[in-house]
Amino acid sequence: MNQKQLEDSIFEAVSDTIERVWTIEEKQLIQNDSELQSHLREWLNNSLSDTCWHPDNYKIVQDLNTPLNFSPPTMLENEEIHIPF
Repeated sequence: MNQKQLEDSIFEAVSDTIERVWTIEEKQLIQNDSELQSHLREWLNNSLSDTCWHPDNYKIVQDLNTPLNFSPPTMLENEEIHIPF
């Protein structure tokens, strides 16, 4: 897939009711593209009430909002991610 197709796929995963987890390729693109990260943060802030966010994708975008010098407590493996909607 090219970058545009990946971006479309990333947003499709959080705008469709399927709540699909992002692929490794999609996660890598998110990690390496600050503009895409910004768009995802905005999308998250504007679409939480849509309930289309898979908890894993939600956590990835929430982690983007965490300052680099902040070390949040590590989650236990079986601990559930709470999405506030």
